[in-house]
Amino acid sequence: MATESETRTHLEARGLVIGYPERTICGPLNLKIGTGDGLGIIGSNGSGKSTLLATLLGRTPAQSGETAFRGLPLDEDSLDFRRNVAVQVSDGAFFEELSVAEHLEMVARGHSVPGWEKKVQNELEFFELTTVAGHLPGDLSSGQRRKLLLAATLIRPAELLILDEPEQRLDLRIRQQFYERLAGLRREAVSILAVTHDPAMLRLCLDQALLLDGDTGEYLESERGAQWLER
Repeated sequence: MATESETRTHLEARGLVIGYPERTICGPLNLKIGTGDGLGIIGSNGSGKSTLLATLLGRTPAQSGETAFRGLPLDEDSLDFRRNVAVQVSDGAFFEELSVAEHLEMVARGHSVPGWEKKVQNELEFFELTTVAGHLPGDLSSGQRRKLLLAATLIRPAELLILDEPEQRLDLRIRQQFYERLAGLRREAVSILAVTHDPAMLRLCLDQALLLDGDTGEYLESERGAQWLER
């Protein structure tokens, strides 16, 4: 974890109201994510969790309020954002003509990852994709596609990870290893913002939860958030 003097605000939302032209979902919300923070977004189905992520990223317009990355209006296409933020939302998109290993190579080399060959091999081994390294995405199971998406997210350098239900379709053992890895990244000052339905994720690698369960968000310590999910 970073010391107070090393902490900087990566992502901030002020008075954010999320929804669509015909319907307000939630807000106003305020959140701030600094160096090494771990914030989970939790709530019942339809409470607006994924819509909040899409609004924070500018993919869905906010009804009101503002979001900022490092103090400037958030622009997902800006060079600063693309260099420092790794985003995994929904099921992602793949190049159907590239193999599993080629996808990871493309991401690693595109972000100038030193020793990318070894890093690709490490991700294949971590997510148990070695036996399908030469396969195309269309030949993978849904769980393998999820692993590839997460591997592509983690292989690149990032100061902030934004994850949308990363636990989906992962078996319990891989989930545990993944959460332990995220906890290790936080100790290296990487910040995490994640939508999750898994109490174990809150307990193992996040310290706060934003509960979307009504008009506004309520902040909970991770353990209380885990208890809420287990109700």
